[in-house]
Amino acid sequence: MSGPISDLHPGLVREAVAPERLVVVWTTGPVAELLEALGDAGHLPVLLEPAETLDLVDVSGAPSMLMVDPALLDDPTLRLVEEVRRVCPQTRVVVLAGSGADGAGLLRAMRAGLTEVVDPAEPGTALELLGPRPQGAEERVLAVGAHPDDIEIGCGATLLRHRRLGHAITVLTLSRGAVGGRTEQRRREAAGAAMALSAELLMGDLPDTRIGDSHDTISLVEAAIAHARPTTVYVHSKHDHHQDHRAVHEATVIAARRVPQLYCYQSPSSRNEFAPTKFVPVRETIEEKVELLAHYRSQAERHYLAPDLVVATARYWARQLPHARYAEPFEVLRASEHEPFPTST
Repeated sequence: MSGPISDLHPGLVREAVAPERLVVVWTTGPVAELLEALGDAGHLPVLLEPAETLDLVDVSGAPSMLMVDPALLDDPTLRLVEEVRRVCPQTRVVVLAGSGADGAGLLRAMRAGLTEVVDPAEPGTALELLGPRPQGAEERVLAVGAHPDDIEIGCGATLLRHRRLGHAITVLTLSRGAVGGRTEQRRREAAGAAMALSAELLMGDLPDTRIGDSHDTISLVEAAIAHARPTTVYVHSKHDHHQDHRAVHEATVIAARRVPQLYCYQSPSSRNEFAPTKFVPVRETIEEKVELLAHYRSQAERHYLAPDLVVATARYWARQLPHARYAEPFEVLRASEHEPFPTST
């Protein structure tokens, strides 16, 4: 999909969403308490205009639930509900109605076969319908990169391990990589990789090769952090030859000052000063990382994306762990006692 979503910073666009935790909400009423409760339970609520929904489905797959304000149920919206139900038969469609709900809208909802009701003032009703809290929902990950493919190269296998543990993943890419190829193609590639990760993808449009550690960059990262509420952030190392990577590192360190865990990944342009002290064993996900990187077809000629080099690099870093065959390295800027992979120090 393209175009900003209403709950995001205007400089960010949501290009992909993890469908298994996506809840779409159509309403003009106050739902802040409901959205917060859904987020705390590990779901990803998205406040949308009805017309935006099918574009989101095209990119991200079927949401787990669609909540509909009965006041919006005119004939075109009812037809759209039917289309969503046809395209996404697994999506649960419920009516979002409290004590002051529109009576005529409720009647139209009942005639359309929408009989399940969620009161926005009582979020527990929605959580009961959605089922048990997703495994690992307490751990939320934000990975920040300057260009499409930076994150997957630096920590793709680690993110895949987060996914296996049920952790919510958001990927923030701050430019569209115009210097390295056509931006629309790179956007599609990034969205495909995010979907393979079951991750949400947020993209900015800062100028490739001219990203600065300015207020604009910091504010975009801060907005992504406010949105994703991560417990762990991954970002470029400051020990990097690429000016964009260094700028994104500096901006993220400032923006993530209250995030309990902050780690820096290696890039192909990292300098010799890159000095990791944390190593995540990734034997189970290294081949998946190779598949993840294959989404970036426009970059296939880059030597650092060659599958044998990706695997060999992970094999090299595994020497730091006693029983690992493959590992990804990280500099530790901040770690808590409850880090996601405590055995990988």
